[in-house]
Amino acid sequence: MYSIRNILFFFLLGISVSFSACKSQREVSMERPAAKEEKPVEKLRQLESTALMIDATRQQMLGNWSNALVKLSQAVKADPNNAAAYYELAKIHAQQGHLTDAESFAQKAAALEPDNKWYKLLLADIYFLREKNTEGLEVQAQLARDNPNDISLQVSYLSSLIYTQSYSTAIAQIDHIESISGFSDEMSLQKQKLYMVLGKHEEAIREAEKLISYYPQETVYLELLAELYEEANKPEMALETYHRILEVQPDNAMARLLLADYYRKKGDDARSFEELKKAFLSPNFTVEGKARIMYTFYQLSEQDTMYLRQAYQLCHILLEMHPEDPEAHALYGDFLYRDEKLESARYHFYRAAKLAPSELRFWQQALFIDSRLENYEDMLSTSEEALDYFFEQPVIFLFNGLANYQKKQYDDAISAFRHGRDLSIADPELQAQFLTLLGDSYHKAGNHNASDNAYEEALKLDPTNAVALNNYSYQLSLRNTRLNEALKMSAKALEMEPENAAFQDTFGWIKYMMGNYTEAKYWIAKSLQQSDTPGATVLEHMGDVYFRLGEKESALLYWQKALDAARENGDEGSEFLQKKVRDKKLYE
Repeated sequence: MYSIRNILFFFLLGISVSFSACKSQREVSMERPAAKEEKPVEKLRQLESTALMIDATRQQMLGNWSNALVKLSQAVKADPNNAAAYYELAKIHAQQGHLTDAESFAQKAAALEPDNKWYKLLLADIYFLREKNTEGLEVQAQLARDNPNDISLQVSYLSSLIYTQSYSTAIAQIDHIESISGFSDEMSLQKQKLYMVLGKHEEAIREAEKLISYYPQETVYLELLAELYEEANKPEMALETYHRILEVQPDNAMARLLLADYYRKKGDDARSFEELKKAFLSPNFTVEGKARIMYTFYQLSEQDTMYLRQAYQLCHILLEMHPEDPEAHALYGDFLYRDEKLESARYHFYRAAKLAPSELRFWQQALFIDSRLENYEDMLSTSEEALDYFFEQPVIFLFNGLANYQKKQYDDAISAFRHGRDLSIADPELQAQFLTLLGDSYHKAGNHNASDNAYEEALKLDPTNAVALNNYSYQLSLRNTRLNEALKMSAKALEMEPENAAFQDTFGWIKYMMGNYTEAKYWIAKSLQQSDTPGATVLEHMGDVYFRLGEKESALLYWQKALDAARENGDEGSEFLQKKVRDKKLYE
């Protein structure tokens, strides 16, 4: 890595660096022999050059880089020995990516004041930027030799050695730095890495043990030692180190995890899982860390029941250790939902939402499960709670509207869907869904003009919205109006989703309303075959078709099935269903 840090450091120094450079120049000038003292004209040029540099610095602070370059160029023209001006020119050119010119200016600055370390550091950095690594290392090596006790220069040289992959020399450089400043954990860790890169595992381990002797209570260093043993293919020594960690810190979750991994590699799954459970019982192991492991178990448990059993054990420990953490509840909810334990999953997602009410995903998942459970009472109350926090989220209005619709509170449903529509302007597809739902709701409320307008707006936004096409055509058939148009829309929806039982019933029912009872029977029968549990409406439709075809016994049979299906859902069916069953005749 090239050390751009020096360039940025110099840039931040701004005026102070510039003046320190100028000061250095003046000090050197004062030491010249009296016989070589500058003439008055030369002094004037130096003063002019300094003034131009001050102006250039001001231009830099204002962000006027072009003006600054002009002033600096004038400064070196006025005084060709102004090393500080060349240094500033080098910095600006380097920052702007003009590295060839930057190198030239940096060389001039360093040549004019060879004892100024900042000039040479900049030159070295530019060499590295130009991938002249040999030249960069030579400059930094000379600086390090000339200033053996300057820690910053020694560390800078070390960084360059590592960047150029001079690892053996870098290790020697670390030894030199430690001879100046004493033992350092940072330097020791760096040395361990270098030994490992060189394949010198034993040296790395010895260095790690040395570090631990200085910091025997720092378990993180023991963890690193265990990793070194693993990389050196010494698992038994790694195992011993894990136990050393637990002696120092019995609740150390990382040691437990490392032990779990050790036993897993040994094929001892039982002991591996026991160590994993102990890690989960550690109060020092965060929920985030546990969650990462649980996601792995989520994937593994999809195919293996052993992992599934273990996953539920870990979920229970997770909740035991973190009963008020929303992520713990949501994580458990994920497993429960996948296993179709919807009631329990709903409880934990709702609990997560109450613990972290500003997290939309918890509310959304709880509401989605309510919709699957057809628990519209809870869906309504929960969506109303969520709206206190997410009044700008259309998805919450979607659930709220659906709950009101299912509870036959159509005015409230219309209000919710209108809010959702207005919030979905940036998402035409979602807006079309809200308009379709508005069409359904207006129809139920008896406002057919508004219903038709909503469907048509939905289809303008999304002409391939199969649900809008189907629902609109079905509502027209119920009103026995515009049947040819309805048939075309239904056919288009059915073309997009030919196996959709609801769409098949709609197409058949339009045929029925057009008097084509034979085709109506064909399509409604297909709908019944497509459904595992046909609804009361489709069953009643089939009864009506049979009656029109003169098969009254079959008609009565399907009307009775329709009434039974309706009652299973706590309903009494359509307006005329009971009369059809009672009187054994068709009412429309």
